[in-house]
Amino acid sequence: MNTENNKRAARNKIRKFVPSFLLQIWVILVVCVVLVSEFFWLPSSLESTLNQHINRFQFVLQVSSRLFAAQPSNIERDQLLTLLNENSEAQYWLEIVYAEEANLRLQAAANTELQLLLQPLSDSSLAYGLWFNPSELLLEQEALYRCFELILIAFVTFIIAIIWIRRCSFIASLKKLIKSAKSLEEGDFNTPFPKVNSHSGLVELFNTFEVSRKALSKSRSELLAQVDANKLSEQRLHDSQEVAKLGSWEWIVEEDTVWFSTSLEKILAIEKGSEHFGIKEFFQQVHPADRKTLLQSLAPKLQVGAIVSTDFRVSVEGDIKHVHLMADVKQQADGKLRLIGTCQDISERKDIESLLKKLSSAITASSSGVMITDVIGTIEYLNPKFTETTGYELEDLAGSASVILSRDCLPEGQYDEVWGDILSGKSWRGDLQNIRKDGSLFWSVVSISPINNEYSELTHFVIVCEDVSELKDAHAKMEQLALFDELTGLPNRRWLFRKLAELFRNDVMKYPAVVMLLDLDNFKAINDTQGHPAGDKLLIEVANRLKLSIPDEGFAARLGGDEFAILISPVKNVEQIENLAKQVLNDIARPFIINGSEIKISTSIGLAWLPKDGNMPDTILKHADLAMYQAKEMGRNQYRQFTEQLHDQLQRHIRFSRELPEALANGDFYLCFQPKVDLAAKKIIGVETLIRWKHPELGNISPFDFISIAEDSGFIVPLGNWVFAEACRQMKKLREMGYADLTCAINISLRQFSDPSLLGVIEKSVRDNGLKPQNLEVEITESLLMEDVDKAIMTLKKIQKLGISVAIDDFGTGYSSFSYLKNLPINTLKVDRCFIKDIPRSHEDMKITAAIISMAHSLNLKVVAEGIEVESQSEILLEQKCDIGQGYLFGKPMRLAELKQQLDQEEFLRQLEQG
Repeated sequence: MNTENNKRAARNKIRKFVPSFLLQIWVILVVCVVLVSEFFWLPSSLESTLNQHINRFQFVLQVSSRLFAAQPSNIERDQLLTLLNENSEAQYWLEIVYAEEANLRLQAAANTELQLLLQPLSDSSLAYGLWFNPSELLLEQEALYRCFELILIAFVTFIIAIIWIRRCSFIASLKKLIKSAKSLEEGDFNTPFPKVNSHSGLVELFNTFEVSRKALSKSRSELLAQVDANKLSEQRLHDSQEVAKLGSWEWIVEEDTVWFSTSLEKILAIEKGSEHFGIKEFFQQVHPADRKTLLQSLAPKLQVGAIVSTDFRVSVEGDIKHVHLMADVKQQADGKLRLIGTCQDISERKDIESLLKKLSSAITASSSGVMITDVIGTIEYLNPKFTETTGYELEDLAGSASVILSRDCLPEGQYDEVWGDILSGKSWRGDLQNIRKDGSLFWSVVSISPINNEYSELTHFVIVCEDVSELKDAHAKMEQLALFDELTGLPNRRWLFRKLAELFRNDVMKYPAVVMLLDLDNFKAINDTQGHPAGDKLLIEVANRLKLSIPDEGFAARLGGDEFAILISPVKNVEQIENLAKQVLNDIARPFIINGSEIKISTSIGLAWLPKDGNMPDTILKHADLAMYQAKEMGRNQYRQFTEQLHDQLQRHIRFSRELPEALANGDFYLCFQPKVDLAAKKIIGVETLIRWKHPELGNISPFDFISIAEDSGFIVPLGNWVFAEACRQMKKLREMGYADLTCAINISLRQFSDPSLLGVIEKSVRDNGLKPQNLEVEITESLLMEDVDKAIMTLKKIQKLGISVAIDDFGTGYSSFSYLKNLPINTLKVDRCFIKDIPRSHEDMKITAAIISMAHSLNLKVVAEGIEVESQSEILLEQKCDIGQGYLFGKPMRLAELKQQLDQEEFLRQLEQG
């Protein structure tokens, strides 16, 4: 015990002595480093550094003095001096000066911190001086040596620390060695001896102990490894059987004992813990319908070397499993037969096989042709429908490239697109023209789908083709029907648009074309008088005449109703088109024999040129329509060509259509009244109401410029309603002024006349202003009556029932039959100004006017002559017993205040005559 204590005490003394000794060594070394550095290295280094800077400064002074001397003026010397001093900090001096040498020396004597280097100038009392601070120059060098001292001290410290660490490592290794030796002594052969540094003196000792440990534990380790390997093999076998859904079994025939792996328990649904499991129990797990078959497979093969392979089913909780059994018959050393085999759950495989059979049957029985190719388009499979459709058998095409995927079948520009899609995994669908074995072509809807394998690699394409030739033919026939007019057999508007679009896609500048738009004049009157069947026959005859008139480079189309169009392309010259237009006018003007009756009709034609008059089908037809309407306005039965003036009219039409509602809302419309005079009494008996528009930018706009636009846009209805209401308000004012017996004629437009609310507007306007209905007169045009005679008669009777008289305006310019007049509920005829303006020069107009007046009086109708401008016209009309006159002779359209003045003046003159 005392010996152990003495050893422990000795170890403690050594442990305390070693750190103290190392500390003393470290202190001595550090002191030596500091003394050598401070008293030997540092002074000599600082002195050397100072001398180097002074030599460089003197060199700078010499060079600069020569440069100063070379400068021609003091200004340039000062600039050079400034330039040198700008870099003084980088060069470690403070300043270079140029002054009297004596002054510089006095300054140097007075300044103890700074030093001055002088460079006198020859033949002058002046000198250059360079001021510098020696302390700052040496400060950096001194700091550098201080860092060097610290590095030396750190190095010494590092060496001492290494020694200390090595000592501690040696002691720790000894402790580990002792600890491992004790473990080995106690029988622990698994704990290895610690490793030591190869330079350590304990290496041999450690190696000896380690060899002994390994020699003792080798046998034990080998045994344990063998046990673990066996367990691992068993686990791997079990896991692999689980993954493969496979179980192993063994049957000793004479003993009737069956062994099976745990994985087979799940496959055959064997209950765990069965005390005895023989072949009978094995067969109990088999589906009843398969037991006999399985027994018949096993019984004949119970002989050495036989191999059994069969499938059977197992019923597990209502589900059916498919099992594949394989076995090998062997003989043991004692002569007993032993069957070693496996059972594998193949339910998924059976399901896949069943699905594949269904898919194969579906493809075989499919009503669409199916082709399967590899990734480069080589044909591998054709279903019967594909063979039926094309006539190709698989033997004809197997191994060859599919035409469907070739440039021969795919349209130009689509080949790269299709292959790009299907190679990137996308499906493609479209219409393609395929070829049969006999060389005939047919249309098919083709769907190409890429197929990937289990590695997501593209391997095949499935191409499904459906023959749509009959559908294409039916579609083409339907399209043909859709492109031609059913009544006349001419191409329709859609065909015309298609042809125009084709022309615009081509170089139409090289080959100009022309569109002629035709509209039959007053065709509705023929429909109304002769009936719609007669009108249809007339349209057919017109179409036939157009077909005969048009040259080979053109065609006629029916756009709808009584509107036709002619397209000529290419046009040889303008004269050709003018002659054609005249020919068409003459052909249409020739009498038609319909149902045994002769019918005469004319047409108006508008021409628009491609590409001059538009670059789109809509634009061309719109411009041709404008020209056609101009032809109608010019008197019908003529042709007109589109001009820029018509384009301006179109722009004005668009602008006015937009501005008319704003003008009504802003109060920009006002009414004027033109007097109507009793020709016999020379007295104003009424007025005609006329609307005017005072545009904020364009000034006064004539009704001729906006009424037709209001008609086309439908705005004529609210505008006409305002005119009627405003006219009634103005007449109320006139009545209050003392002129209650005057009648007021108000024009009604076609759309307003057809508006269901017309009668309500009239009644309300009369009632709200307290007017007598007999003081109002409604004027309608002759062409308005001809739109729908029966409906017009009904509406006019309702107006007359209100007590308001009815007048036909512009009589003689339309195509109505005189026989209609006796049936029309009207009170007045207004003879158009075109029959008045040439009286008395035109005897023909005088005869026509006299006939109209006589006919009207025979029907108890009053007659108003419009456009009377001279007294002679008034006298002649009075001789013809015309009742009322209207025109500039009696007064222009005027505002209500002017009208009152004229009435007052007339009353004044009448009173003078009377008295």
